Amino acid sequence: MLRDVYPDWLESRRSTKVKTQAADQSAYRSHIEPKFGQAPIGSITTAQVAQWTGSMVAAGMARSTVTRYLSTLRSLLAFAVADGRLTRNVAAGVKVPAGGRSRREGEFLTLVELRELASACSGRYAETVLVLGLCGLRFGEFAGLQVGDRVSVPGPGLRLQRTVLAESDKGGLYVDTLKGHRARTVALPSEAAEVVARWAAGKPAAAWLFPAPNGGPLGESNWRRSLGWSTALASVGRPTLRPHDLRHTAASIWLAAGADPKVVQRVLGHASAAMTMDLYGHLIDASLWDAARKVGGTTGAPDEDSDTDEAPESDDSGA
Repeated sequence: MLRDVYPDWLESRRSTKVKTQAADQSAYRSHIEPKFGQAPIGSITTAQVAQWTGSMVAAGMARSTVTRYLSTLRSLLAFAVADGRLTRNVAAGVKVPAGGRSRREGEFLTLVELRELASACSGRYAETVLVLGLCGLRFGEFAGLQVGDRVSVPGPGLRLQRTVLAESDKGGLYVDTLKGHRARTVALPSEAAEVVARWAAGKPAAAWLFPAPNGGPLGESNWRRSLGWSTALASVGRPTLRPHDLRHTAASIWLAAGADPKVVQRVLGHASAAMTMDLYGHLIDASLWDAARKVGGTTGAPDEDSDTDEAPESDDSGA
């Protein structure tokens, strides 16, 4: 039975990140076990797996979510093959069909709109909206900052080394390594640097930079509630904006300021500049015509203000 393989497979996954383990367990309990748990592993067919994924898409589930569930089943069956319990992984060649609920596009604010949102928020955390919207931090990275993570050379910045995440089933918080285990340093624009300096003042290096109201690390739900997130969004006319969209906002602001995509990649902590381009290429495309005007138009012709009355001097040298 597939359910007999599950405990051993789960044990083999102990070296993965806590968040990944939680996602695996959730996928198995809610979708894989009800469908295949009672089935002999050798009886599961490729057609059955394809039908399973297709039924979830047809039910309106997001394609990215179905892909995650399929990945978990594929990993479980791959373990069974490696352990000699199966001869082949019947999920290996299955592809999630198109359709289903489309993935939500990220929203972003202009710099002016970001400042308006920060002003609309209430309480002590209101100004931290600027840190998230200017620095491109994931909320867990923001919550995981300690006072000692500040850097000053070659300029004010933050060294991101940990993240604070919420347990999916219990709702508690835990500290983990960064996504991809990649620490990075983010430069602080002046407005964000001022906020960080105020919050760090008088605290020891090991203290949380942005602690929860009662101490300890700060959770996203607590943060939203404390600054009146929903009310603030309504007041600025952006009711569907998520805290994670402040990360998209940072990407937009940096690109609009002329930052190279490689720089934005480092700010956001993406694995490659290609990933940054895939996600935010439409923002870069918007500046193509600005660039064209700067080089004299798409044809290379001189600007209208250029002096074109004088003919160039002839060159009799024959060169």
